[in-house]
Amino acid sequence: MRCLHLTFGAIDLVKTPTGEYVFLEVNPSGQWLWLDDMLDLGISAQVADWLAQPICTD
Repeated sequence: MRCLHLTFGAIDLVKTPTGEYVFLEVNPSGQWLWLDDMLDLGISAQVADWLAQPICTD
């Protein structure tokens, strides 16, 4: 994420039949709401808090 200069990214992984995780892609505007609805992870609240932060003008 840091190398791509992203502050948010939805990472797609697959798990192989042998249990290995394989990276597919990182999406800078990926879908996450379904995870928050399903698992109550608090993602929506965290994104809202992040968006409400003042923008640095340095």
